[in-house]
Amino acid sequence: MEPFSVINGFWRLVMSKVELINRRTWKNPLERRYYRAIHGYIDQGEEKAFDLALAAASGARVLDIGVGAGRTAELLAPRSRSYVGIDYTREMIDLSHRLLPELRFEVMDARNLAAFEDASFDLVVFSYNGIDSVEGEGRLQVLNEVARVLRPGGCFVFSTFNRGWNGFGTSRFSPRVTWTADPVRLAYRLTMRSMGWFRQHWYRRYEIQGEHNVILHHAHHFGIMVYATTPAQLRRQLTHAGFEARFDLFSPQGEMLDFGGETCDVEYFHVLAVRGHDQESENRHSSAPRKLDLLSSADPI
Repeated sequence: MEPFSVINGFWRLVMSKVELINRRTWKNPLERRYYRAIHGYIDQGEEKAFDLALAAASGARVLDIGVGAGRTAELLAPRSRSYVGIDYTREMIDLSHRLLPELRFEVMDARNLAAFEDASFDLVVFSYNGIDSVEGEGRLQVLNEVARVLRPGGCFVFSTFNRGWNGFGTSRFSPRVTWTADPVRLAYRLTMRSMGWFRQHWYRRYEIQGEHNVILHHAHHFGIMVYATTPAQLRRQLTHAGFEARFDLFSPQGEMLDFGGETCDVEYFHVLAVRGHDQESENRHSSAPRKLDLLSSADPI
């Protein structure tokens, strides 16, 4: 995460262009309408990962990161002892509050969970590839913070884009407009296609290659930049943060994936990781980072 600076008397995060692009999309009322409309599991892989984690953490204290409009809150809260949902976009938290006013939701950035004590959750969830919305350094901070607030043996369920997916090729830049006889819908689709064309050519310059790959994704009319990883990189990042080296990978169809197998047809993975018990891991997460109470109170865009 880039350094903090004082602007007009408030702490604000000096964000990268990639993160600014993503936040603009999450704050867009048209995009939020999409998140309001979806309920239930997004696919069989998510359902399987959730079920396994909840079974392992019966009566769990749950932290739901990137809660969006509350879709996962509807799935997790009824099966948990205590539930907290967070998102770094205030507009999304407002949607969650409206859907489930009886639950606790907070505006908070997953890179800094100083509001929570060490080992205060049994299960942490970061669904819908939300962890991929920040760049490499921020991703590592998220993993470290999740490991800190998880109890030893606790589960972390998240989804993340597959760097080797064949859909990240050049064909992603040639989307088709679905025909409709409704002139209003057709005009809307053509307008969105034009916007996507502009974003393709403007945003591609911000793609990052190397150890931490960040790629322009076609979702939201090319409105998001996503981190993309590999199973081997996942293992390195998770073990460094204090998770066990062995973890489960599921395809969107719910199939358990072989680490050495072919995954070019898999757009993203569902990951079920377990917080380690070793002493080195305990020492690494023995204290919370410096608390930055105003991290989410100032609108960074």
